[in-house]
Amino acid sequence: MVDRRRARVAIALNISLLMPILAVLVTVIAAPTASAAGSCNVPASNPPGVTQYYEEHSLEDEDFWGWDFGSNTDLKPLRDDFSVDMTISNDSANAVRMELIPGYQYTFCISMSSDPSDEPQMGAIGDVYLMNDVNWDRYSMSYENREWDLEEMVQEMPVEWRDTLVWLPYRDVHAYEGVSEHIFSVAIDSHGSAWSSVGWFESTETQYFLVIDGWDNERFSDRGAAGGTINVEVLVDVEERTTLPNFIAYILISALPIACIIGPLVIHTRYMKMGLSEEDESRQMPYLDEEGDQRSGEG
Repeated sequence: MVDRRRARVAIALNISLLMPILAVLVTVIAAPTASAAGSCNVPASNPPGVTQYYEEHSLEDEDFWGWDFGSNTDLKPLRDDFSVDMTISNDSANAVRMELIPGYQYTFCISMSSDPSDEPQMGAIGDVYLMNDVNWDRYSMSYENREWDLEEMVQEMPVEWRDTLVWLPYRDVHAYEGVSEHIFSVAIDSHGSAWSSVGWFESTETQYFLVIDGWDNERFSDRGAAGGTINVEVLVDVEERTTLPNFIAYILISALPIACIIGPLVIHTRYMKMGLSEEDESRQMPYLDEEGDQRSGEG
């Protein structure tokens, strides 16, 4: 009975440690293949009602605080493909506002071309950024204040203060500058916004802006003004993806520390029980018995 109990405990421990790894392997195998380096499989024409999922913005239509009072604030979560054509004036920028949600992979295909009526002197090359609504407001404010030479101000600002005052692309990596065509993918991990993370506002809907930049912003690596008009075609390919529940991450993180604690305890317990027996049997060493008989015979 004791051996069976130990075997069951060992099996339970092994299963609890192996289950997270098996769950990750199954999810990776079942997940669809990412198409970040591929193309966007988007229909030639948008389906009816697609304007409920996105909205086009222009910096020239925004006010000082980056608010457009004529915009549609009640966008539906983006679950379908769509395409949009935009015209970027010289020294300006346009953006597509969307509500991206977890459980989907979004692939963006951007293609720029010169406008024959106003060909850009610097070529049909611009900057592409993906940012959330908070950084879009900062981006709009920096456009309104572009005469203040913000690049020099940002350069003189301490590094630890820059992230709190200047706009940043999503995850600090979705900035593609000096491009004519570009394809990239993104997947949202969780709901919420930058404000809800600090506890000031409770928000479950975060708006994201795909920005096509045609002006000289305060980033040091941006392209600058094109010197003409740029026509932009944006394709958005939406693909459902398999995601792990949030508790799987906690299990994976805690599996190794728990194993390091439980493993030595199990080994120590089994080691301490090795010399114990339910039946108390007293045995004499043969050498001692023979030596005792010899001494009694000599006496």
